[in-house]
Amino acid sequence: MARALRSVNVTHREQLTPNMVRMTIAGESLSDFPEGFEGGYIKLVFPADEKPVVRSYTIRQHDVSAKSIVMDMVAHGDTGPAAAWANRVKPGDSVDIQGPGPCQQIDTTADWFLIAGDMSALPAISVNLEKLPATAKGYVVLEVISEADQLELDLPEGIDLRWVVNPDPESVNSVLEDTVMELPWLDGRLSAWVAGEFSASRALRQYFRHDRQVPKDGMYVSCYWKIGETDEGMKAAKRADAEPW
Repeated sequence: MARALRSVNVTHREQLTPNMVRMTIAGESLSDFPEGFEGGYIKLVFPADEKPVVRSYTIRQHDVSAKSIVMDMVAHGDTGPAAAWANRVKPGDSVDIQGPGPCQQIDTTADWFLIAGDMSALPAISVNLEKLPATAKGYVVLEVISEADQLELDLPEGIDLRWVVNPDPESVNSVLEDTVMELPWLDGRLSAWVAGEFSASRALRQYFRHDRQVPKDGMYVSCYWKIGETDEGMKAAKRADAEPW
């Protein structure tokens, strides 16, 4: 069954970095929007000729009293419907949404952490980083399009942050996974959280599972997009690549 549409208005648009836009949406339709879904997602629904185009975005913040949701959206180029909308939208414009979808949170009880992703995953990663205990240790590897896309992050002292700059993320590359695989492996029980481009996520899932013998409940690895594919093509590739445990 299709999820019900909620109509909301854009109340604020901020160019957070050269390739990231922070969007606030609000409206009475969010009065019964469930709490606790920061790090989960909503689907933005864009009108199109044949059928609406739907794209998923992470809920960065949810203010129940203000009936508002904040999303941080990658707006690199102007080729897709969501990027085109994010680059042109202004306060007062309306958009339809569906959701929320579930949160995939990191296991904060682990001995150490390895979090990695590109700019599409940065909002969800930011939510997870805010949940880490002050004593947390491990690594965060973040791929951005330019140095100016590096956000200020409040991290526990024991977390080693590595920025990877890749100005052409839509060309086949392995910069994110190569950086992760070169990290010294720590002792104890790992909680790994990875999301981003299909090939990088697939390579890191294989690395954790087969090279490092990380159990299924010790990692969350997902893809949010695939080079050269539409959202629908990415989902088809993801289904075809599913591995039995």
